[in-house]
Amino acid sequence: MSKRKIVEEKIKELEEAIEEETLAENEEYISRDDLDIEVRVMQDEPVIMVQFSGFEDHEDAEEYAQFLADNLPLLLFETTRIQ
Repeated sequence: MSKRKIVEEKIKELEEAIEEETLAENEEYISRDDLDIEVRVMQDEPVIMVQFSGFEDHEDAEEYAQFLADNLPLLLFETTRIQ
């Protein structure tokens, strides 16, 4: 399985986990349809860049970035590598 596929699957798992979460009255679920996601592999170094766009404002983007910073590493470390 390619690294890109692993990242895409983990993003999907994260989105499903978010969907199952009970939201407070002042919260709103962000679906995959609301955001544009671009995954790129850098040519000159072993780096994967994931770009999310389509947020209503900078504050929403900051909140989502903090959520990803808190949760995405945990999901990625749980992955098993198929060889």
